Amino acid sequence: SRIALGIGFIATGIALFIGVIIGGLMGYFSGVVDMIGMRLVEIFEAIPTLFLLLTFVAFFGSDLYIMMAIIGLTSWTGYTRYLRAEFLKLREQDYVQASVALGLPLRSILFRHMLPNGVAPVLVGASLGVASAILAEATLSFLGLGLVDSPSWGQMLNQAVQQSAFNWWMAIFPGGAIFLTVFAYNLIGDALRDAI
Repeated sequence: SRIALGIGFIATGIALFIGVIIGGLMGYFSGVVDMIGMRLVEIFEAIPTLFLLLTFVAFFGSDLYIMMAIIGLTSWTGYTRYLRAEFLKLREQDYVQASVALGLPLRSILFRHMLPNGVAPVLVGASLGVASAILAEATLSFLGLGLVDSPSWGQMLNQAVQQSAFNWWMAIFPGGAIFLTVFAYNLIGDALRDAI
């Protein structure tokens, strides 16, 4: 669970950091910046994360940090879209216009005044992103391309099907752990959506 949760949190943190910065700039400036940013988002959305992970593992070997970086660098687009939509709405608000009129620096306007008011959909997406990253790592480990020196739920599932007969007792516990973890993060995302 330590490996799965570590990959989930760090990959989602990387994606959240990139998505918040790019989405904030796109939503605040709009126009040409928004158009170029949306084309960049569409390019990254066209990259399949699992196949990119398989390619990097085949060429460079299985490394925890490479897996975290690839999952984070390919999953920031959803956060960018959420924050862009919120910032497009928030930039017309009176307090933002007052901040601009007072001459506050751009980073203060974006990340001190607008971000706390527009972060709600991003937090919901982040909880679901942790679950997606855990599933990606478990899939790689199940295929035998995950981390070699550290145990993970995907490796345990892989061991259950290695013998000639399916060993259900070796598969039910890691499978149940993956299911319960992903289900818990999806419930957290739904609860955050309802609360915010």
